Amino acid sequence: MLAWRNLWRNARRTAITVVSVGSGLTGLLLGQSLIETIQVQLVDKATGVHTGHIQVLESKVADMKFPDRYIDDPDAVERVLRGTANVAAFQRRLVVTGLVSSKTESAGVMISGVEPGRDSKVLRMATYLKAGKGLTPGDGAYLGDALAAQLGVKLGDELVLMATAADGSMGAELARVEGLFHSGSRTFDTALLYVDVEKVQRLLSVEGRVNGFVLRLEDATKIAATRARLAAALEGLPLKASTWEEIDYELVGIRDYQDALLRILLGVVFVIVALGILNTLLMSMYERVREFGLLMALGARREFIARLVVAESVLIGSLGAGLGLLGGSALILYFARQGLELPVKDAVNFFMPFDSLLYLRFDWGRHLVALGAVFATCVLAGLPPALRAMKLKPAEALRHL
Repeated sequence: MLAWRNLWRNARRTAITVVSVGSGLTGLLLGQSLIETIQVQLVDKATGVHTGHIQVLESKVADMKFPDRYIDDPDAVERVLRGTANVAAFQRRLVVTGLVSSKTESAGVMISGVEPGRDSKVLRMATYLKAGKGLTPGDGAYLGDALAAQLGVKLGDELVLMATAADGSMGAELARVEGLFHSGSRTFDTALLYVDVEKVQRLLSVEGRVNGFVLRLEDATKIAATRARLAAALEGLPLKASTWEEIDYELVGIRDYQDALLRILLGVVFVIVALGILNTLLMSMYERVREFGLLMALGARREFIARLVVAESVLIGSLGAGLGLLGGSALILYFARQGLELPVKDAVNFFMPFDSLLYLRFDWGRHLVALGAVFATCVLAGLPPALRAMKLKPAEALRHL
């Protein structure tokens, strides 16, 4: 009670300190939530529209994003995948860079041969359907609306696909526009074209072979264990199982960079909190030197004076942490319901589909660490004034003006 009363002798100064601590923690919690939301969506989009959680590729593939080697016995791989726990769905895929032409225009594209019956269970490009229908077996083509506009084609129009075949010859296949999608990503909408995997096999003269298998897991948190099981099951075959982190290494770099920014922000908040509390307690102690001298002259132990100062820092830390937790939670809940639009979406959309609104989410692991660290900083900031108070000499303190 004595420490509490001491705090409010100068209510204005104490209130400013508490609000400073609370504001710093509020900003930190909001930043953590924002980064967590962006990271979750980046991973969800990357694994959901192209990469999958795990891919099985030929072991000597150099660039896993653009595999240029083939799996000669896909049926053997499929038997392994069917018997692997945690694999929810998978599909064969054959990708190649090539040329697509209409009657009047042509464009360079990534031709992705997928299994129409399985693709929607593994990836989510079908959810971006804008016109027509999703890909079906046969001669249909599913492409972005921007690419269709560039080629000057509409539903039902014929396209010519061309690419260099495995034997070095120029392969060509006909396809008909069956569906148009709009993902919001410039790269996807202008440079991707989906057709039946068997059509790409004919185009490249690699009947029966594929570049790889794309997997979606039941529980993505068990990706490492699932990869290990696959690696053991594929041992002896010229194949490898790679996670999305190994394939989309740029995305991992972005995540690490964001985590580093959060650590810097955490450090800045700590400095602000520590300086604020240190200033408040030092000023308070300076104003109460005679009071402390009188207490010691009346028999109060030095440890009691030190505990009193530390108790004040604990109270300020508790009030500031509580205020910051309340403010941060309120803002996160608000943006979780209303959404938050960020200019960064335009930059991200260039590479992959990204939602226009971010609906924030709590990241309690990070939040609790931040809360505990801010509180600990408050307590530690009270130690220098407490130690200084312990060194006061009653006679000198009583003469202090």
